[in-house]
Amino acid sequence: IITSNFSSISSRYFHTIYLGVRSRQSAETERWRYYWRMVYEFADVSMLHLLATFLESAPQLVLQLCMTAAASLVSLAWALASYQKALRESRDDKKPISYLAVIIQFCWHFFTIAARVITFALFASVFQLYFGIFIVLHWCIMTFWIVHCETDFCISKWEEIVFDMVVGIIYIFSWFNVKEGRTRCRLFIYYLVILVENAALSALWYLYRTPHTTDAFAVPALCVIFSSFLTGVVFMLMYYTFFHPNGPRFGRSLSGQGLDLDPTAQFSTLPSEGATNSLRSNRAYVHVHSDKFYVIRYSSLT
Repeated sequence: IITSNFSSISSRYFHTIYLGVRSRQSAETERWRYYWRMVYEFADVSMLHLLATFLESAPQLVLQLCMTAAASLVSLAWALASYQKALRESRDDKKPISYLAVIIQFCWHFFTIAARVITFALFASVFQLYFGIFIVLHWCIMTFWIVHCETDFCISKWEEIVFDMVVGIIYIFSWFNVKEGRTRCRLFIYYLVILVENAALSALWYLYRTPHTTDAFAVPALCVIFSSFLTGVVFMLMYYTFFHPNGPRFGRSLSGQGLDLDPTAQFSTLPSEGATNSLRSNRAYVHVHSDKFYVIRYSSLT
């Protein structure tokens, strides 16, 4: 169909040129007849080109935008999941993560980020200014929270603050663990905040939207947002319950305190000073019990 339309329009363009040439070469009595035929033919071919453009190029443009958005979403989710696998494989005090667990992590981040992005798109379609204010405010709060966690990825304090500011941008969309140790409480607080924000932004959009242009997709959009977020949370719980390298993270007894106690473990070799925080935070603590040395390693939830 596209090829036939292109051939038809091309032939009409050549016919228009032919009529223009004939109007220049014909006698005075025939010149105006060919001239007006050329004008009408050019008007017709212009209309055909306009229709062909919007019937072919416009849907392709929308498809390309959707494909670009989907590719970006997949890229974000995969970056978070693959980072955790690379991090664990780079540390000798961490158990490696399986490929199935990586897929579960990918689904977790994919669905939670998708819900977040759709919420942002809907809210920004009505409240452009307030959307910018919300993003800046959320980023400031998240950055302050990360700084309060006292991360130590960088050498100097100012470099650490800049790093925390960058991580604050990630926190606009998704969870990213930056602190060694038990993260259950921080994870719960983060996703509770995200759920409240998504609900508030979606409700404001629904109340102040233009009804006659959004009634067709308003309720389905809200269903997609909350079902996607719920699906992501389910995958997160699946990961921590069944696929975490250190075993189930939820429901563990308080006596273990979330620590990986291994009486038979040997002291692991610490990486060099020039390593990143993920490697530099590879610290082993020694606990003496019954005249034996135990290596106690604080394990991250992610």
